Amino acid sequence: MAKRRKNLGKVKRYRRSFYSGPQRAKRIAGGAVLLAALFLAGWLIGPAVIDFGTSTWYRLKRGGEPAPSSQPAETPAPQATASPEPPPQATPQPMQAVGEGGWAFVGITGVRDADAAAATAQQLAQQGVKYAVLPLKDSQGYVYYPSGAPAAQGSIAATTFDAAAAAAALRDAGITPVASICAFRDPIAPNANRTMAVRYQDTDYFWLDAARDAGGKPWLNPYSDEAVGYIGALIAEARGMGYEQIWLTGVQFPGVAGRDKANFGDTGGLSMGERLAQVLSTWQEGGVCWVEYPLEVAAAGAGSQVLGASPAELGVKNLALRADTALSEEDSDRLAETVRAAKEGGVSNVAVVQGDTFALQ
Repeated sequence: MAKRRKNLGKVKRYRRSFYSGPQRAKRIAGGAVLLAALFLAGWLIGPAVIDFGTSTWYRLKRGGEPAPSSQPAETPAPQATASPEPPPQATPQPMQAVGEGGWAFVGITGVRDADAAAATAQQLAQQGVKYAVLPLKDSQGYVYYPSGAPAAQGSIAATTFDAAAAAAALRDAGITPVASICAFRDPIAPNANRTMAVRYQDTDYFWLDAARDAGGKPWLNPYSDEAVGYIGALIAEARGMGYEQIWLTGVQFPGVAGRDKANFGDTGGLSMGERLAQVLSTWQEGGVCWVEYPLEVAAAGAGSQVLGASPAELGVKNLALRADTALSEEDSDRLAETVRAAKEGGVSNVAVVQGDTFALQ
């Protein structure tokens, strides 16, 4: 006889969740936090991913040539203010040959202390030197003396010299001390004060003058009053230490590669040329300044895209044209035309610098 199965009834299916109210709220909140985290990660790494893709595309397209557009650099931590160790190329060089007109460009090794400075000054005087140019700040951003300027504290090189003692030794030997200071080409000072730097588009990243993996570096912003004030403070210190003349380099805007992504902030309605003229007017007020430009930048009719005007239109009073390579016949013609245009434009003195030689025109 077969057993009768017990009727257990129908299985009911409930659509209601078995989670309680608090549990459901926690699940919803957790999902919202996860979505917010994914959005934040995308916002942070998005620019880097885009630029990496752009750089890769240009490499493939150009057979390995780095992309001309700049990449943003991550903003350094504010506490990274320790004095940097100079790279090999920033190591000071010994005294160089004397140029025409009694000018010499001197590395800090020859003036490393008071005794060395006195000996070097006497040697220069015996060679007929009348003006000696010493590097106080270079294009790598390094400051080679113990500056008191707040913005310079993260830029002081490991190897420094007593700039005041060196200037005094030169003057005692009848030589005019000249301080060489590089202005806006400076990859270190932006780390001390981000408001002084050229920015990448509308972000807080640094703009770089080349792709990051191609050695791109940040620049000081010529439109930044803080950046202009920093260089002005170094000029004032140099004059206070007895340097009777200042030799300025890097008084320009970055090159045009990738500059469409550069953000210079509030320009006050001034063009590049007008801003540089304003800056130079301030720096030249306190004494004699020489402003050095590569010949290809300052050449007459070049329509410089890093100056916005000719050196004469910028109000340069003493112009130095650097031409480190041997000049072709065409280059010589350009040089002669540039010298003529500068003098006709009101530049008081024009000199040509080739290597470590100096020749008044």
